[in-house]
Amino acid sequence: MKKLLLLAAFAVLFVQAAVESKIESKISINNEVNVQKYDTIFEQISKKRVGPSDKELSRVVTPFVDRTVLKIIKDKNITKPKPIVLKLYGIFDDKANINKKWYKIRSKVYSYRLVKIKNSSVILKRKRKKLELFLRKKNDKIQITKNF
Repeated sequence: MKKLLLLAAFAVLFVQAAVESKIESKISINNEVNVQKYDTIFEQISKKRVGPSDKELSRVVTPFVDRTVLKIIKDKNITKPKPIVLKLYGIFDDKANINKKWYKIRSKVYSYRLVKIKNSSVILKRKRKKLELFLRKKNDKIQITKNF
């Protein structure tokens, strides 16, 4: 009986060794196949590849949107505000009626400063630019005079 058990144990070990060797041989074959596949891939990668020339690349339009171009396009679509027309309607003492609103000397009139009031005109100044507004005669019966 001991001999039989010993023989069965050796048989199990022998079968187990055979199975393991078959598995190892399959693994080694698979490893060799995988190594060959990767070798071919690395050979293809290592070859010098030819891409488009500089001339061809310069003709390619970028797919990205340039924000400065968008800003310029938006700015072109914006209508410019109409310039403000300044009219002198009247002068009374040290006040002038410009665009139907009364201003004193040194008052700010839009972007200008009222610097001088004359008999029939006023002078507005902005930085280096001077602007003189004149009274219009609407009626010949009305005379414009300044008494001192």
